[in-house]
Amino acid sequence: MRLARWQFLLGPDPVALSCVRVTSSAQTNSKRLALRARCRWVTSAGGHRSTSVNASFNTQPSEAVAHFGPATAGLVWHPAPAGFSGAVVWRGDDLEGVPQVALKGWPLSTTLERVREVHSWLAPASALPFVPTVIRNTLGDTAVSAVGRVWDACRWLPGAPAPQPSEAETRAACEAVAQLHLACPAEPVKRPCAAVGARLRLLVDHQGLYAAGTILPPLAPQLDALLARAAAEIGRCADAAVEALRPWAAWPVRVRPCVRDLRREHVLFQSSAVTGIIDYGAMAIDTPAGDLARLLGDFAEADPALFEEGLSAYRRASGPLDVPDEFVRLLATTGTLCSLLGWLFRLFVRAEPVANPVTLAHRLTHLISRVSHLVHF
Repeated sequence: MRLARWQFLLGPDPVALSCVRVTSSAQTNSKRLALRARCRWVTSAGGHRSTSVNASFNTQPSEAVAHFGPATAGLVWHPAPAGFSGAVVWRGDDLEGVPQVALKGWPLSTTLERVREVHSWLAPASALPFVPTVIRNTLGDTAVSAVGRVWDACRWLPGAPAPQPSEAETRAACEAVAQLHLACPAEPVKRPCAAVGARLRLLVDHQGLYAAGTILPPLAPQLDALLARAAAEIGRCADAAVEALRPWAAWPVRVRPCVRDLRREHVLFQSSAVTGIIDYGAMAIDTPAGDLARLLGDFAEADPALFEEGLSAYRRASGPLDVPDEFVRLLATTGTLCSLLGWLFRLFVRAEPVANPVTLAHRLTHLISRVSHLVHF
């Protein structure tokens, strides 16, 4: 079977497809901003158009498994659903079919030092029942390099994400996140919020992706109309978001290790109790307000009362929040907007290949729906 993968390459190639934005004369006297791209097919044995297939899923990860010795011996391995980061995850079941271990192959660019850093941040929270226990390998290390990427292994956590989180589940999630934050020591010195700076840079530096008149080059039939709509929705909101963020750019906040990817699918429940907070691939030093904003933005952005209940639950659990509630709400709304813009950046600036256009289309549809309901920041 012939496999192919495609990607966009930015550059000045004269035969490239062009994405041209012509601004109004009132704005820039008819300046033009062109984003040039060309589409290259990388084909193995033929011409059938297919998205990239990750080789880490084609064969059992036996070399990585062997590094973790008794903890992984005798397990039956199944590929687990993958996200958009480029990581791969295998689930190791015992002979009765009960999941025991999550074996993660981190994105190809991830270093051993990076994975060890994340593990060091998680160590103080290891006693919490919803934090995955990191397994040491046969040499006493928590990460290994095998099959072209870095791997770690953690105890599999039970439960499943809540499709429509209830009030009880939202409270429980915020209480669990408060415990996680409290377990991770704060840095001694306050600093400006990195999340605000990142949002401002993305919105200001990449206006060519969403400004009025932008025509994005074709990418995939399942995505093209969605991406055009995404650009329009971002353009509708961007100026207001920048105006709302700028007063907070120098605001000093207390920072500590934070998950930075607390989305609905990363919080597991059983009977409204949190049994797992998973996927720490984006973990970094940040303000806890950013974690809370991402969580409540996904759980309750369209329900102000539920959002407030989540904030209250976090504070009742003594969560280390040293900012006003309005700042958390601002991070939530602008985070949704920048998540959508982030996809345009990844696809048209960084030229990341799309492994599954259908899955990405669902993600874009969800984000567009959320952004379309934003009225003010």
